[in-house]
Amino acid sequence: MKTEKTEMVMKYFDVSYKVAKQYEVILTAKQLRQIKAWYEIKKGDGAISAGSETVLKEILEKGEIFKKVLDKKD
Repeated sequence: MKTEKTEMVMKYFDVSYKVAKQYEVILTAKQLRQIKAWYEIKKGDGAISAGSETVLKEILEKGEIFKKVLDKKD
């Protein structure tokens, strides 16, 4: 039986059900949160959960910090 988590992992990594179940075992909670945020955007129904929104903001902030570091090196 597919759970939403398994479905998300299958779509994110483009793998079969069996492989997705194995991935679920090794993925950390943070990685699963990031995959969930990606999955909610991919579904395209327009609404994302507050948790996913927080994850996306964290990713954007880290990207901005990384860009600043790279700009300073130039």
